[in-house]
Amino acid sequence: GQVAVNLLKDSLPGTFDMVLMDLRMPVMDGLEATKLIRNELKINDLPILALTGEMREDIRSECEGIGFTEFFQKPLPKKKLQELVAKYKAVRDGWE
Repeated sequence: GQVAVNLLKDSLPGTFDMVLMDLRMPVMDGLEATKLIRNELKINDLPILALTGEMREDIRSECEGIGFTEFFQKPLPKKKLQELVAKYKAVRDGWE
């Protein structure tokens, strides 16, 4: 979480196509990190995908309210990850 916030804060817009954010991490969890990215860094066009081992509806709702783009359960199959990378890279390429 904290690493993602620091990388985004110190990088030029468009450097990253998307962020895969685990919800449970030491130092700063994915929920807090995404709040900072959306609200303090004002990065609202970057897709942030939530990854969690907990597929509870309350967690999904919280993620949607914070500003996550999509929500996935771990483990994420390799094929699905490849599809997501291709999808969001194509979206970002279309913005340039």
